[in-house]
Amino acid sequence: MKKILIFSDTHGDINRCLDIIEKADSVSAIFHAGDYTGDAEDLESIYPNIPIYYVKGNNDYFSKAPSHMLVTIDGVKIFITHGHEQNVKYEYEFMTLRKAAEKYDPDLIIFGHTHIPYTDYKGKATLLNPGSIRYTGTYAEAEIENGKLKTKIIEV
Repeated sequence: MKKILIFSDTHGDINRCLDIIEKADSVSAIFHAGDYTGDAEDLESIYPNIPIYYVKGNNDYFSKAPSHMLVTIDGVKIFITHGHEQNVKYEYEFMTLRKAAEKYDPDLIIFGHTHIPYTDYKGKATLLNPGSIRYTGTYAEAEIENGKLKTKIIEV
């Protein structure tokens, strides 16, 4: 089984992330959906043996991180973006986000920006916003086992 921790919108506060990572059993990967990529880079330097995937958000002005990416873990395709370019704050069904991810045929779409935790299991891809570890005190976990994906949002 692969265990993935998912953060977004840490905005300079990674202390809770550090606590979560330390308490977690065998973390296979960490995803950070932007705002601030510097936090993801700090996690990368603290945990060099854990793959950390991150994208830039609307507050990552000088970041060289990509705006989106596709990562495949054990056959599960994960699309990650911050969401500001897809107007996630203004669309109820997140159609622009779904359309942007569609060409990658993902199983999981991770986004942030709204600071509001959200999960939607309609359609092929699970849509997941972990919320903000800083502002809402939430993050998400994904487990992949035998090509099957399970996600949950956790409040700290």
